[in-house]
Amino acid sequence: MTKEQQPAVFYVNAALFDCDGTLVNSTGAISEFWREFGKTRPHVDPEEIIKTSHGCRTFDVIKKWSPEDAIPEQVTQWEGDIPDSFGHHAKAIPGAVELVKSFDKYSKNETHDGEQKWAIVTSGTLPLATKWLRLLTIEKPDCFITAEKVTKGKPHPQGYQTARETLGFGANHAKVVVFEDAPAGITAGKEAGAMIVGICSTYDPEKVKNAGADIVVKDLTSFHIESFDKETQEFKVVVDDYFYADPQYLESTA
Repeated sequence: MTKEQQPAVFYVNAALFDCDGTLVNSTGAISEFWREFGKTRPHVDPEEIIKTSHGCRTFDVIKKWSPEDAIPEQVTQWEGDIPDSFGHHAKAIPGAVELVKSFDKYSKNETHDGEQKWAIVTSGTLPLATKWLRLLTIEKPDCFITAEKVTKGKPHPQGYQTARETLGFGANHAKVVVFEDAPAGITAGKEAGAMIVGICSTYDPEKVKNAGADIVVKDLTSFHIESFDKETQEFKVVVDDYFYADPQYLESTA
């Protein structure tokens, strides 16, 4: 990233945010959970799980590695305890809280109906994601898609497509952006017809770009909503600093 690069600009009707790795850097906390989980299960390789399962539902990972433990109620409890046991390893992704609250403010004050035009779509369970939001001081959104609300987790697009439809932007012509850090989530967002902002909190820029991200950034500090068009119901979002941006988002600034 250089100071000479021109800003990237995109226009969207709604924004969908992943949680872990996008709003909160929970990698350290989740990693410690898997290491603790593996201590009493010799057939489980925590380091391999840490390396390969980011962005996937915990239930799906446990079902693969330790099927006898794949009891929904138990997995939900384990996940809900992660912030309490390992939360000191987690911290907000820089700029994430500010951007979410900016989308919320514009939604309430500028849109025709005053309803939220943003949502959270996470592979985490409701107890886990709720505690992360509390740590971030972000109020739980009206559209909050957690692991319990889908039958197919990322990379399947079900979660993001459900959020689009819930917000009223399920039609193909509607412009939606997905903020993600994991290849599984990027694939899910792409297949749901969204443009993708990839955050390099977990993976390097090349991996995030190759996964299909349209704009690749270190974090969310350089994002700001410049305006909201009441006629088209579109947010104009400007990105001042990035590793990569598809040329179509640079041409719009000419």
